Amino acid sequence: MIKDRIKISAGYFISGNKKHPYAPLSSLWYKFQVVSASFRNFLSLEYKAHEPTFYRLLNNQKQAYAEQSLSGLPDNLKVRFHGYTLRDIKERPGIICTFHSGSFRMIGHYLAKNGIPFVLLVSKNGLQQENELVNRKYDERQRQMLGFDLIDANDRNSVLKISRELRNGKSILIYMDGNTGAGDETASHNLLSVPFLNQRIRARAGAAFISYLASVPIYPVISTRQWTLVPCLDFFPPILPDKEMDRQVFVKKAVSHIYNYLEKAVKQKPWQWEAWLYLHEHAEIVHPVPEQEPLPIPMETKKKRPIRFNEADYSFFNIKGRYFLFRKSDYQCFEIEHWLYLRLFDIYRQEYTYTVPKLQRNHMGDLVANSVVLEIQ
Repeated sequence: MIKDRIKISAGYFISGNKKHPYAPLSSLWYKFQVVSASFRNFLSLEYKAHEPTFYRLLNNQKQAYAEQSLSGLPDNLKVRFHGYTLRDIKERPGIICTFHSGSFRMIGHYLAKNGIPFVLLVSKNGLQQENELVNRKYDERQRQMLGFDLIDANDRNSVLKISRELRNGKSILIYMDGNTGAGDETASHNLLSVPFLNQRIRARAGAAFISYLASVPIYPVISTRQWTLVPCLDFFPPILPDKEMDRQVFVKKAVSHIYNYLEKAVKQKPWQWEAWLYLHEHAEIVHPVPEQEPLPIPMETKKKRPIRFNEADYSFFNIKGRYFLFRKSDYQCFEIEHWLYLRLFDIYRQEYTYTVPKLQRNHMGDLVANSVVLEIQ
């Protein structure tokens, strides 16, 4: 039945204007199921809540990118500083750490509006897009006044460039949940395992490393929406490097502390965090969420009892003519034959009545044993 397993990856996307049916032949089916697995593993979110939460996630993403075209900051933007002021950042530049949550681009616009010089750290594949966005948003005079520039996070010399910009009085804006990091941080030895929600994730540690190396503060910022159309920026207390502390100890404590701020926001409104779309690439499942119990072998009187597909724990994909069964508990994909994919499609749509004995007779007993299908109660 199962040929082999492969790793999965999900690309970046923006939804259209209306709700998509997340059916097996929908363009969003694959991406929804990957995000559904993360909802399951990190939030223990009941499956019936996955689709509406995913839909709100797409809407938040769409809204965040629509706000890029605003000529200025929205009048209803709420900004809260916890224990310090914007002036402190201007007088002591540092590493401004944030995430792709809420209206995340408001942070850079807010800094620029208030004359805070900063440089944006961005992955190589996003450099052109970010540069075009900046050119649309700010004219050359404004860019020169702010000293605004971009640094390629994958450049081997990025740490040296960041240190130079800090010495020149600029802060560095870093998105901690990006796919790449300073000096090619996609390498496993540059990723740090930190607790997050119900599991752990491999997080970029470059921001804390640079803070320690350059003796500059980290300014954690979380962007959220208090209501549907009310963006809010929370500037949390600075994290100051302690040179008496071992570097690795400081880095781990700092990164965990920053992610703790994100965790609190995500628990309240999970759809505001865009990185659900690629969280599976950095996930570490340390507290397995139990799958539903497998079906017992039916007695004679139960032979007619129908079964259903176990959507909470499994899914299936058709990717470029290859067919896969997806196990959500550990994000594993198992390649299956075309005929079995079609049978799973039938079971999912409940357009053909299957029973456990019928599955066993047709070489699909593994579906029963592994709880891919469940009996309809």
